[in-house]
Amino acid sequence: MKCKKIFCLLVVGVLSTVAIANQTAALPAAINATSGVAHKINGYKYLCMKEQGNQYDLEDKFNAFFKSIGFVIVTEDDVEELSDKEKQYVLYGSYICQLVVGGASNLTFTLRNNQGKIIFSSSKEGMSISSPKSDFKKASNKIIEQLQQLNYSFDPTLVDKGKKSETETQKDSAKEEKIKLARQMKADGMTTEQIEKYTGLALEEIDKL
Repeated sequence: MKCKKIFCLLVVGVLSTVAIANQTAALPAAINATSGVAHKINGYKYLCMKEQGNQYDLEDKFNAFFKSIGFVIVTEDDVEELSDKEKQYVLYGSYICQLVVGGASNLTFTLRNNQGKIIFSSSKEGMSISSPKSDFKKASNKIIEQLQQLNYSFDPTLVDKGKKSETETQKDSAKEEKIKLARQMKADGMTTEQIEKYTGLALEEIDKL
């Protein structure tokens, strides 16, 4: 009877983990992307701005700013010359200009790493009565103020250590639940073989509990 009860608890725990994983996968991309901002920009060394015609001089402006805080500005051709290890320190910058005649124009600036994951993204409005260029100058100034607050200082360990993917995190969570259940089963006097059967843990792992 005790074994059946424990088996039911295991099934419920596994199903709960799967449900959480499915809910996470269903979140809008914009929400999931937010988690990628955790370590900001300090794990990166190079900036490669996407060529967009230097609209409103924005590429020049962002390049100048990043250079002033210590980034090395590179082109896509330069990136190809970097080693695989160095490529992980590259951030790719891009921007989207949304011009609103008679209203507040919007500028979105995004930084992605070598895997395409968003590291930083910000949208700011700029409103003037003179010209679109003035609008986007004001918006870009606001974004640069945000970037300044990140207090850039190159720390390669932030990238070298990396971040666990959502799948890896979910696997770790499921493993922790199994270990927790195995400890309870062991305390209840169940044999190692029974614990292995119901949790899927290796005998060596169970013996260490």
